[in-house]
Amino acid sequence: MRFQGESTMREIRDDVARWFETGSDVALAQVTKTWGSSPRVPGSVMAVSDRGGIAGSVSGGCVEGSIIQAALDCLEGRQGASLERFHASTARAQEVGLSCGGNIEVLVGRYDRALFETECAELDAERSYVRLSLVEGPEGMEGGVCGLLVSPDAAAAAGRVGLRAAEVPGQPAWRLLAPCEAEARLGRAALVRAAQAACAAPDVQDAGLVHTEDGAFFFARTRPQPLLVCVGSVHISIHLTRMAKMLGYRTVVVDPRGAFATEERFPFVDELVHAWPQEAFETLRLNEATALCALTHDPKIDVPALAAALDSPAFYIGSLGRYTTQLSRYRQLVCEGYDDAALSRVFGPIGLDLKGRAPAEIALSIMAEITAVRYGGAFPLSTMLASARRAEAERAGA
Repeated sequence: MRFQGESTMREIRDDVARWFETGSDVALAQVTKTWGSSPRVPGSVMAVSDRGGIAGSVSGGCVEGSIIQAALDCLEGRQGASLERFHASTARAQEVGLSCGGNIEVLVGRYDRALFETECAELDAERSYVRLSLVEGPEGMEGGVCGLLVSPDAAAAAGRVGLRAAEVPGQPAWRLLAPCEAEARLGRAALVRAAQAACAAPDVQDAGLVHTEDGAFFFARTRPQPLLVCVGSVHISIHLTRMAKMLGYRTVVVDPRGAFATEERFPFVDELVHAWPQEAFETLRLNEATALCALTHDPKIDVPALAAALDSPAFYIGSLGRYTTQLSRYRQLVCEGYDDAALSRVFGPIGLDLKGRAPAEIALSIMAEITAVRYGGAFPLSTMLASARRAEAERAGA
């Protein structure tokens, strides 16, 4: 999974779009492999224009100069795509300043404008996609970006000039789009085999190398931007949305009480929605990258919000309140038709048990729990279902 501080297509897209619009050619550098204390993870990117424009990064600054030169050499025709290797023990790594014990490999190659525009369309649509690149093929075969795996819903992308679409056998959720040049160079069958190998990688893996009979391919998965929805413009929400923004989330606060949900209190929030949850979630889309936190302590607001989250693929649903509150919310949601399997998705009391009491400390515990759920962290987590069972048992024993 991605961490704040990485360079992704979201961070560099505006610069790259401007370069293409002004007639520049663009090279894309992708971190394909790291080990040791390397400063960037696989999938981090940097773009370089033929006029010397730079966006993004592939290290903490120590190998960028060498990568920029490789990109310019590629764009100016002095060399083709290349795999640049920097191992801490080699003289080259010492020359560029990679002396921290890290090891990094970076694929540098010319980037196709139609593929870039397709990436931007998928980013705008908040859909997942996968960039596929040849790292090492048969002798004499040039590597570089060779295709995108996109949703079948991205029908318009297949009509972009210079791209060819192909089905991926056994993978109805994906369609392969490849530049005509890449298909002619590698062959459609080789591209499809690489796409199948990338699709077979674990879904939690955002980037990695796969090997086929045709060579080594690198895949980099881009997911929808994470979204934090705070239901309730309470003091906790102020701190929580600020933390989420620092971690790369888009932030939304939903509250029908306009006196609380103001721009003065939330100047950094992306969207303030002054509506009841039943109305707000008719238009506010909750996807698999969404974390929703019900924070008002008011069942008229919290319960409809939790129900909307349960009807969505949101990866995190949190409910504020102690065990008795969780029992009350549980019973109300059961009356709404939700069973225990569904309600086991709700975390409550919300947040890791950090023992903090101040609003900022509670916000920290919530953001820590969201992060743990997102990345599969091994921490004790409380669910609404377990909390309701505990409250019932305590009442029965009283």
